[in-house]
Amino acid sequence: LDEEEERRKRRREKNKVAAARCRNKKKERTEFLQRESERLELMNAELKAQIEELKQERQQLILMLNRHRPTCIVRTDSIKTPESEANPLLEQLEKK
Repeated sequence: LDEEEERRKRRREKNKVAAARCRNKKKERTEFLQRESERLELMNAELKAQIEELKQERQQLILMLNRHRPTCIVRTDSIKTPESEANPLLEQLEKK
């Protein structure tokens, strides 16, 4: 009977240690995911700001191109561009 009690006590102790280890692992995982989430949110915000900057820069470049167009003497049909390497700026000019 004493031996059985001792075995149960050892089993409880092992279980207690395993449960504590499991809780710690879960806590570490949760903390890692929280940090990762914060990092990704920050990166997302930075990328969104970069998108806005690039949109504004694109708008400025389009305005510059449009201001330049009336005085430009280069004819678009004189520029030799293979079909596969179409020039996006020329396409932009041709659309307008």
